[in-house]
Amino acid sequence: PHICYVSEILEVSDGRIRVRRRLDDGIETLEAPLPALITVIKEINQPRLPTLKGKLRARRAEIKTLTSSDLDGDPSLYGLEGSPTRVIKVFHPEPPRGGEIIEGEPDELAERILRKLEEVGVI
Repeated sequence: PHICYVSEILEVSDGRIRVRRRLDDGIETLEAPLPALITVIKEINQPRLPTLKGKLRARRAEIKTLTSSDLDGDPSLYGLEGSPTRVIKVFHPEPPRGGEIIEGEPDELAERILRKLEEVGVI
């Protein structure tokens, strides 16, 4: 299961998670079985500012790189071979071309724009 817009994690126990989420029209409390994917809003947490000591330690920290050979399991489940999706085509769409400058007095412009919108089927 997936729960989005989570503003508070209320409880995690007995293979279940109970959360509160914020929606446009109110607040909702939900419960779901684990494992579950939750996405949160920024108000869920007040991040701590790092100390100088923490910043220096982070700068010296080694970042370990893992490859598929470091993972347990069937290598055919990783990477392009294991992906359930395939990219068929990558392209940049052509930008719309053309345009028309309509000049005139306000009353005349309003009428001409209205006719033009009717011609192209917008209204």
